[in-house]
Order: sequence, then C-alpha cells, then structure tokens
Amino acid sequence: MNTLGQKPKVSFTVNACIVDTPFINQILRSMMRSLDYPFSERLVALDPGKPSGKYLERQTGQIDELRTKLAQLQTEGIIDRVDEIPWDEELQRSVLKKYFGRDDIDVKDFDGAPIYQYLFALEQCTGDYILHVDSDVLFYRDATRKSWIDEGIEMLQANSSVVIATCEGGPPLAKSFLEKLTGRPAKSKSKKLWNKAGNVSTRYFLLDRQRLEKQVLPLVQKDIKEPLENSLTHTFKVKGFERWSMTAGTWAIHPVEHGENFIKHLDDLIWAVENNVYPFKRTGKRWNMHTDGNDIKPWLNAISQAKSAMF
Repeated sequence: MNTLGQKPKVSFTVNACIVDTPFINQILRSMMRSLDYPFSERLVALDPGKPSGKYLERQTGQIDELRTKLAQLQTEGIIDRVDEIPWDEELQRSVLKKYFGRDDIDVKDFDGAPIYQYLFALEQCTGDYILHVDSDVLFYRDATRKSWIDEGIEMLQANSSVVIATCEGGPPLAKSFLEKLTGRPAKSKSKKLWNKAGNVSTRYFLLDRQRLEKQVLPLVQKDIKEPLENSLTHTFKVKGFERWSMTAGTWAIHPVEHGENFIKHLDDLIWAVENNVYPFKRTGKRWNMHTDGNDIKPWLNAISQAKSAMF
C-alpha cells in the first residue's frame, strides 16, 4: 500500500482471446486515449484457448495474429505486458480457492464467459486499485473534468461500503414519447454525482483491491455456473457491500455485436464515442451499442451530421 501523500497505484487490466482479434488493436488504442490516465501498469491477460458458448458466434482470428497485434502494442508502449493465462489445474484451483473459498467452481459460466480468466487477470495486478475493462468497451471522457478514475478513488476512500466504482453507462438515450418525438432530452432535476447501482457488471469496473480481498472474499455463488458478475452482485447483497456509478462526465458503451458492420465502421464508431457523438434515438439499452443490420444507421447518421458540421 502506498504511504501517506502518495497517489494510489492503479493497475489497468483487460482480458483478450481470439474473438477479439479483429478489433483489439483499435480499441485498446482508443481506451488509452480516452482514459488518459497514468496507470502503474497496463496489462493484458491473454487466453489462448478456444471460445465456447455465446462466443462461438463471433468472428475470430488466429492466435498468432492476436499475439502479433498485442506484441506491437507493447512495442509502442500502449500496453506494458501480456500474460498468457495458464490452464494448469493446480493454479486454477488455487485462484478459485482464493476468491470463492473453494476450488470446485467452474472456470467458465454456463454460456462460456470467463470466471477463472477474469480472476487470473486480477491476480497479476499490483496496484492499490484495479481498473478492469472488457476488450470491446469504448469510453468518452469529458476533458473539462479531472479523470473519473481519480473521482472514483476519492469516492471509494470516503465510503467504506463501496467496493467498485463505475463511470456513467452510455450517453443519453430517448426514453419517453416526448423525447422520441422531439429528439431532445427532457429537462431534469440536478443529480447527485454518484448513485448506488443495483448490480455488479464485469464489463468495466474500478476496484478497491484491499477492500475486496480483506472484507468481501470469499465470493458466494447463488447458482452454480452463474456469471462472475452474478456472484459479485449476490455477495455484495448478502455481505452489505455496494457498487456506485457516476451520473456525469465520462461514459462507457459496450458494442453488443461484433459483426461485419461493426468491423467495417469501427474507426468511425471510435471517433464518435471519443468526440461525444451519438444518436439520441437508438436501439437497446443506454449502455449498449447495437450495429447489426439497420441498427447501425442511427450511428452512421449521427457521425455524418457531426462531421458535416465541422466543415
């Protein structure tokens, strides 16, 4: 732990596997531009295994191609280290035992999403705080404010029941009939900077490492083979801990599909998010980006209008 007066060390970690090959180069570069934070280390936990469950539907690449892309990012100083996730059974049991208090937990959930792989990634970090991000998440940062990571650390230090902080989930989205009709947000009352969230998501989170390890663990599963985020949500509920999310400043958005439209327009989509450009009327939840079929059209229209206005 750092001594009094020193800025806390923050580790950055992202998990990667072959389904990330088509987009990981552009998105990791975008993350570092948008987050713009002096991380003590920037780590990639690489799973060389084959995808399963829902990940079988995604476009993939070759593991050697993925290694080459990550090596180039490391050479350029975008990331600091790549740790290949070992599938040694003894190590798996050791990691699962630390986090769950038992070693008979499945390494993946019912739909093929990581459990052991996420936890292995956390184990490689040395920071006082850890920012874990999925490999496809995009961030917009309000440059007029200080980093949401610093704001998150201040909030965590001031609230002993909070273990995880997250920035705002997605840009504004039309919800009411009037908003959809006018294309403009309705007037709203001023909001608190932080709100308690009802669940924990593993897409991205700023974690107080010592609070998790010393006060929260072991995690408690509600159902076998459930996603890791479900276990975190259930554990927080039964043990009295919380995740808080920001209501202003930086926002993050998760691309749900990674198909032809997403890959073809990825550079434009990244530009849009980094520049706070988005369609107010769009499909799905506020924190999700949908790009398959006609769902890409609102995004392309917003991008076209924003770029036209620049000239």
